[in-house]
Amino acid sequence: MAADANGKFAVRGIGSQGCETFTAAVTARQDIAPYAAWLVGYASAVNRATPQTFDVIPTQNGFDIAGVVNSICRDRKTLTVEAAAHEALRALAPIRLTRESPLVTVTSGNASVQVREEGLQILQAALIRRKLLSGAATGRTSPEFIKAVKDFQAKEKLAVTGLPDIDTFIRAIMKP
Repeated sequence: MAADANGKFAVRGIGSQGCETFTAAVTARQDIAPYAAWLVGYASAVNRATPQTFDVIPTQNGFDIAGVVNSICRDRKTLTVEAAAHEALRALAPIRLTRESPLVTVTSGNASVQVREEGLQILQAALIRRKLLSGAATGRTSPEFIKAVKDFQAKEKLAVTGLPDIDTFIRAIMKP
């Protein structure tokens, strides 16, 4: 762990702000792009420092990590944004990507997201285990995959988009 002898280290920028400030910005629907940018940079540093990790976040949307951090901050307002980010990325470790793989564009309706092939394979395997998808986890998108994602999202009371967002990954892979 990179820190001084007392376990302390400097936190710079937005990460040094308190969770209360962050959740207030999110609640007020202020521009959270500066937070998302800081969090994506933080995730990049974690990617570099964590063995056998290509990407700690399985989705490409920079705002996804902000949503996970916000859920931690809502419950723990005395944390700093950095401390909440650390907890979020530690919690996401089971769904991290371990290798570089091609980006795949997943389209549902008029919306699209990009997810790495390995991430899609992980999500597809989870949907296969849940008997919502049949066949092999290929890392490629298909109408059957989109339908399985929608069915899973509806079952979990998530926004039904058919797109593999961070909430879908978390619930499908980490929730029994």
